[in-house]
Amino acid sequence: MAHSEEISFYNGAEWERINIDRGFDKLFKHIDSVITKKFWMEIFDSMLTKYGAVMVGYTICGLPVFGPGSVAYLAKRGDSSQITKDYVRNSSLLINLSKAIGKMVISYKEI
Repeated sequence: MAHSEEISFYNGAEWERINIDRGFDKLFKHIDSVITKKFWMEIFDSMLTKYGAVMVGYTICGLPVFGPGSVAYLAKRGDSSQITKDYVRNSSLLINLSKAIGKMVISYKEI
């Protein structure tokens, strides 16, 4: 409302409309980019917590059997039932640990 008489007198309505449209376009593009980045970040966080943490846990569980020290481990255990028992026990612990770490990673959303 300020200076509306001067704008009208000098036929500045078109310039004002262009200026306001330009500002609105910049604001719209910024909001659109923020929403797009937030969308992809949500997908990444979901994938990280659901699948990434579990994959890390299973990788750590598989290291004794498939890793560099596998020959010594397999010779020490010998029986496949003992290896399975170790795997089941360790996998449940490590999977729960990795899920908890994944939840801590995305806890910034709740703050």
